[in-house]
Amino acid sequence: MRLKLLAQIFGGFIFLSCSGAADATTYYVRKDGGTLSQCTGLADASYPGSGTAQACAYNHPFWALPIKGNPSTFQGGDTLIISPGSYRMGYDAPNQKNPSSCASNYTWDCHMQPIPSGPDANHPTRILGKGWDQGCSNPPQLYGVERAALVINLRGSNNVDLQCLDITDHDSCTSGQVPGRCNREKFPYGEYADVGVVASDSTNVLLKN
Repeated sequence: MRLKLLAQIFGGFIFLSCSGAADATTYYVRKDGGTLSQCTGLADASYPGSGTAQACAYNHPFWALPIKGNPSTFQGGDTLIISPGSYRMGYDAPNQKNPSSCASNYTWDCHMQPIPSGPDANHPTRILGKGWDQGCSNPPQLYGVERAALVINLRGSNNVDLQCLDITDHDSCTSGQVPGRCNREKFPYGEYADVGVVASDSTNVLLKN
């Protein structure tokens, strides 16, 4: 597993700072959770196997941080806590009902919308791996696939905390004009993403662990 580029910053700045927990809604993601209709996302619990709007976690970050045009209840100032496990970030991941944003002939657009900004520096939007407050010994893995342009989207995102996340891909290819260059001509492209974290016009962003 290798991340070809950890962060790419366009026309703005990332400031590292400390900020307090937001007094807002906390959502949970875990591998044995459910969809947006099956679970509220408000409990760190597995989907019981039947029913809708159950008190259980989502099964993928895209239910809270969706690609363009797909539903979510997550708002600026909320917290998302992701349990350990590997989560596919890109084409053929959950919550991709909008074909104008995610299709096999332009998989690079199949990535999360910008993380919503927190209301202020004291109430950031937080995306946290479970255990972020206990040393982060087993961070959840968010791995880019199928030539996704990015994994984490911070374009225009202010007042955001990102902690305890393994942001990577599963391909050993490279982006340069050398042997082993990533496939960019024909789908399927492989288990790689172009960039791990993209930020532009972003202020008060904490990146830790």
